[in-house]
Amino acid sequence: MVWLLPDIGKTPALSGSPLASATSALSAGFNQQLVSRLAQINAQIIPLNVPLLINEVLAEPARFGFDPNENLVSTCFSGNSCRESTTNGRSSATPNPNRLFFNDRVHPTEAGQRLLADYAYSLLSAPWEVSLLPEMANGTLRMHQDEIRAQWLSDWGNWQGVGQWQSVLAAGGQKMDFDAQDSSADADGRGYNLTIGGSYRFAENWRTGVVAGAYRQNLEAGPRDSDYKLNSYIATAFLQYQANHWWGDLAVSGGKLDYENAERKFALGVSEGQEKGDTDGEMWAASGRVGFDIAGASSRWHLSPFVSADYAHIDVDGYSEKGDRSTALTFSDQTRKSRRAGVGVQGKFQVTPSTQVWGEVAHEREFETDQQNVTMALNSVQSVGFTLEGYTPQRDLNRATLGVSQKLTQDLTLRGNYNWRKNDDVTQQGVNVALSMSF
Repeated sequence: MVWLLPDIGKTPALSGSPLASATSALSAGFNQQLVSRLAQINAQIIPLNVPLLINEVLAEPARFGFDPNENLVSTCFSGNSCRESTTNGRSSATPNPNRLFFNDRVHPTEAGQRLLADYAYSLLSAPWEVSLLPEMANGTLRMHQDEIRAQWLSDWGNWQGVGQWQSVLAAGGQKMDFDAQDSSADADGRGYNLTIGGSYRFAENWRTGVVAGAYRQNLEAGPRDSDYKLNSYIATAFLQYQANHWWGDLAVSGGKLDYENAERKFALGVSEGQEKGDTDGEMWAASGRVGFDIAGASSRWHLSPFVSADYAHIDVDGYSEKGDRSTALTFSDQTRKSRRAGVGVQGKFQVTPSTQVWGEVAHEREFETDQQNVTMALNSVQSVGFTLEGYTPQRDLNRATLGVSQKLTQDLTLRGNYNWRKNDDVTQQGVNVALSMSF
């Protein structure tokens, strides 16, 4: 971290003196040369635009807990070689250094130091939240896949007739919790979705279909509950096979990501800073499974071990937070890849001719576990970019699904299910209700 030199002309040492304006010009010239040299160094250098931050404090002193009736750049607390405040100074009737920015001629009070420390920390911690944006999309994709697989499991061994269609309408919600890592923030997410789709059985052992869904997800991250909102639109085409105890499925997905709000919140002394932006992104994914049904096709119960493979690619476009305040940042593009292999078992039991319960458990191994890095720059110092560490994907994932389906008529079925996913740092839960109709 490198501080840009504060405006020395706006300190108790020189404020109001004949040298104030010349010193301010020298400070600005020094910073111009400093930024130019920093931009040429091949290192991760974080510039702190301290002079701009101090100007923002002077423009709104009450917001940051300082005395709005005090001349903050010409008075100090200690009175050592500077003009002591008659209201808040050490020798005054009501001494209070927290109401003043300067302790002596050029050094801040404890309140000023805390403000500067919070400013620096807000830059260090920004990627801890922003690197969760691809994880929001990844969680939405998995919720989409869980909904499709729940429908497949409900239909397992009981597809519509050859040459018939089946339509599906589903709605659901999810909860997603991130535990804090060394370089990522804790976060709580909630979302809901609406999914429609259909399948066509074109042969005795084959079925194909398309499913599309709209998803809304909110994430609150960090100690100040930064607010991130994601709208996702995902479509999947799939192909299924089942015959002679064997079954398999293959799915390809694509989606559009709309981060309509990325509101980062952070402490700034006694106040709170907020920076807002928005961005877009896209995703695509492919998944496949192969399993073997231990029971026969006519059995009331089914139990099937399976193996699975999943791949996902998520791109989040870079964006700039609005404005050119000292805390506003510009973030570069982010890419999140996921390659997983898994093993599991799914089962189903027909309780009555019209009622069945079903579920599955699986363990997956993630092979893309490199820590996510975020490249960014201050909006006010665009020429000096830096890269910091963010979220680290976890290697092992366990998931489970439990559901029940009820035939309302010969062709109409009501389904409900609960989905659970868990790794060392992320817990994801969801519930879905769906209606399917064959025709």
